[in-house]
Amino acid sequence: MLILLDHALPADALSLVRGSEVCYRPALARRRREGRGGRGDVLARRRPDALLTRSVPDTAEAAAWRGAAGREAPLVVVVIPSGSEGGQARPVPDPAAGPQLIVRRLRERSLAGREPPAALYARALALAERSWVTAVTAPELSARITSGRHRRGSVALVGAGVVNLVTGLRLLRAGHEVSVYDSAPDPRSGAHWMAYGASRGGGDGRMFTLTETDGYHGNALSGPVPFLREPKDNGWCLAVPSALREEERAWVRDNARIPPWLARSYTEDVLLFNQVAKESWDGLARSEAALFHDVGLRHGILRLYTDPGKLRAHFARQRHLSAARAVFSPAEVAERYPALGGACASGLLAGGFEVTGFTVQIHRFLARLIGLLEDGGAAFHWGQPVEALRGGPGAPLEGLCRAGVPVHADNYVLSPGVYGGDLLRGTATDGLVHGVVGTWLTLPNVRPALRNSLKISRTGHLTEDANVTVTAGPGGESTLVVGSGYGWTGADPTHIDPARLDVLHLAVEDTAATFFPEAFEEARRTDLLRRSRRHCVRPWTASSLPVLEVAPNAHGGLVVVTGGHNTGGFAQAPVVAQAVAAALHGEAHPMHTRYHPDRLRVFYRQR
Repeated sequence: MLILLDHALPADALSLVRGSEVCYRPALARRRREGRGGRGDVLARRRPDALLTRSVPDTAEAAAWRGAAGREAPLVVVVIPSGSEGGQARPVPDPAAGPQLIVRRLRERSLAGREPPAALYARALALAERSWVTAVTAPELSARITSGRHRRGSVALVGAGVVNLVTGLRLLRAGHEVSVYDSAPDPRSGAHWMAYGASRGGGDGRMFTLTETDGYHGNALSGPVPFLREPKDNGWCLAVPSALREEERAWVRDNARIPPWLARSYTEDVLLFNQVAKESWDGLARSEAALFHDVGLRHGILRLYTDPGKLRAHFARQRHLSAARAVFSPAEVAERYPALGGACASGLLAGGFEVTGFTVQIHRFLARLIGLLEDGGAAFHWGQPVEALRGGPGAPLEGLCRAGVPVHADNYVLSPGVYGGDLLRGTATDGLVHGVVGTWLTLPNVRPALRNSLKISRTGHLTEDANVTVTAGPGGESTLVVGSGYGWTGADPTHIDPARLDVLHLAVEDTAATFFPEAFEEARRTDLLRRSRRHCVRPWTASSLPVLEVAPNAHGGLVVVTGGHNTGGFAQAPVVAQAVAAALHGEAHPMHTRYHPDRLRVFYRQR
C-alpha cells in the first residue's frame, strides 16, 4: 500500500513518514495555495492508494488519479482535521467513470488539551489503511458470505479448543446440526496433558481482561520481538535456528517490518473486540448460566508492576478502557492482599491496580461446555484426525476424510490451533499461524491465601508477564496456577529444544518463588512443583492479528477458519462465535474484514 501525504508535518510526527509505505510531499499544499497545482500530476505519477490531505481533490485531480490507478482500484482520501462528519465514508459527487473515491474525515480528539500531532497522524494513517484494505477485500468477502446457501444446515467443526466449542454452542443454539472432530481424547477422560492442544493441555486457568489478545510488536527502544534469540539470552526461540526454514524466517521479518502506526492500529482493532467480548461473556453468563457453575469463576483481577513507568503507562491505558479506577502503593497492595505482603516488603513492587475481568478453571469449563453441547444434540468424535478433501491445489474444500471415510457437511469451521498442517493447505490461513509456548506450574494457596487472580509484570525478566489464577485442586484444596513465558516454535509446534524449554520453566519458577516464597517451598517439598510442570503451544500470527477466513466450499456452503489468537483465544471466543454465525447466516461482521487473513499481505501488495 502507498499513502501520499501532501502537506508539511510538525516535527514530532515526521518519524511516521519513514519507510516505503508513505510518500511525503510537503510542498504540494503550498503549491496549491499559490495556484501552481501539481497535486494531480503527483497523484497520477505515483498512483497512491490513499491520500492524507487537508483538502479533498477537485474534479480534475480526482480524474487524473483515477485514470492512472485503473478502473478497479479503490482510492481513499483521509481529510485532516476532521470537521463534523466523524468517520463516516462518502463518495465524491463526481459522475466520471472509474473507481469510487472514498473520503473519510478524521475527527481530532481532545483528551487533556490538544492531541499531539504524532497521535493524530498515526490515527490518520491507520484510518487510511483500514479503509483501503476493507475496500479491497470487502466485495469478494461479501459475495462469498451471501452466496452460502445452507443458512441453518449442518456444520462440521474441526478442533475442540475453547474457541471452537463456544462457536459450536452458538451454532447449536441457532439451529444448526453440529458435529465436532478432534484428534485428541475427550478432555474429560483424564488422559496425559501432552495428548491435548492449548486449551486442555495447559494449566487449569484462563483469564479475561480488556487487554487480553494484545498486540506483540517491537519498538524503537527494545527493538523487534526476539523470536530468533534463545531464552538464556532473554529471547523467545525454543527451536534450533539452524533447523528453521526460510518461510519461518520470513514470518519473523513480517513481524519486525510492521510500521509502529500500523502495529498500533492492529492492536486497537484487537482491543475493540475485547470490549465486545465483555458484553458477549456477560450475555453468555445470563443465557447459559449452567456453563459457569462450579468452574472456579472469580471476578476482579489485580495487576502488579515492578517498573514505575510501566505502572503509570498501563494504568492510563486501562483507565482509557474504563477498566481501572485507582493505583495502589505497595503498602496498599499489602493491606488489601495480605498474601502479597512479603513481595511488597521486599521493595520489588512499584504498585498495582485492580481491573475488570474474571478467571475460570478452563478444564472444568471445557467439561461443562462439552456437556451442554452433547445435551443439545451435538455429536463428538474424539481421537479422530481428519484430512481435507479437495479436488486439487487451490480447489475448494469438498469435505473431510476420517479414517479413510469421507465426511460431508453443509459448512465447515476449522480451528486447529497450531496443528492445522495439511488441513489448511489451500486456504489463505496456511502458513500464517506459528506456535508460541506458554509454561505452567501449580502452587498451594497457603495462608494468608490469595483471594483474587492477578497479573504480574516483571520488566526485564524472561517471563515478564505472568498470570496467577486462584483455582481448586482435585480434592477441593485452594491452589494457584501460574502461567507465563513466550517460546516460539516456528510453524512446527513440536519443534522444541528441551534445554531451551527448561530455561523457560526455571524462569516461571523464579517468578513463583519471588512472589509466593512459602507456597513455592511447600510445592517443592511435596513434589507438586515437578508434577505440575507443563506447557502448551499457543497459535500466533506475525501481525498479532487473529485470523477469521471465509471461503466457499465445493457444494454451496462455507468454510470458516479461525485462529491465531496468541494469548487471548479464551477472551475473544464468544465474539469469534458471533462472527462465524454471522457468516453462515449470510451477514457481515466487522471481524470478517479486521481479521481477514490477507490484511497484512494486501498492505504489502503480496496479494
